[in-house]
Amino acid sequence: MKNIIIYGASGHGKMIADIILKNNDYKIIGFIDSFRPINDAIYGFKVIGNLDTLPQLIEEHDIFGVIIGIGDNYTRQKIYNKITKIAPSIKFLSAVHPSAILADDIKIPQGAVIMPNVVINANAKIGDFTLLNTKSSLGHDSIMSNFSSLASGVIISGNVEIGICSAICLSASIIQNISIGDHTIIGAGSLVLKSVGDYKQAFGSPIDTIKDRDAHSKYLG
Repeated sequence: MKNIIIYGASGHGKMIADIILKNNDYKIIGFIDSFRPINDAIYGFKVIGNLDTLPQLIEEHDIFGVIIGIGDNYTRQKIYNKITKIAPSIKFLSAVHPSAILADDIKIPQGAVIMPNVVINANAKIGDFTLLNTKSSLGHDSIMSNFSSLASGVIISGNVEIGICSAICLSASIIQNISIGDHTIIGAGSLVLKSVGDYKQAFGSPIDTIKDRDAHSKYLG
């Protein structure tokens, strides 16, 4: 069984560890994290280092790959960029919970994380390092671009396109044939009946408020 590490010793990282344990595909050596102390215990594993020590850890533990356990899309992209510079040969792995329901034609790209009871319907496409949280659903022929995410309970109808690093927050719903731009946030509980552009924060049921945002602006949900 190949050795792997998880970047991000947080609640999201714990959920990824649980998926890996359930699938029994890899052996988790530990977590790496830039903020948690070495030897902190997380879900039965320890923090064994940080990005600065990653090359050494790869050699010492014969690390095959890494999964990025960061929920924030912009931060996940930043960590990906840093890891590729520090350890360009390492593989980025995906994690799919065994309870997820995927149409037969769905392809899982590098870095994607699919949580419990997710549904991905026919001819949908998910990009690299996308995140689909618990009980979210992606409709037929819909597209999630790289580093985008669906929070728990999100419902995406058919033929919806979600841009790079965009986040659809808790229990939001998007009707069919809608486009969500890059680096855009749809607020928790929102109902999306019209397309939303790039670098926006939109909320309401139906959406009645749209504000500008920066790519690095924090969001909840």
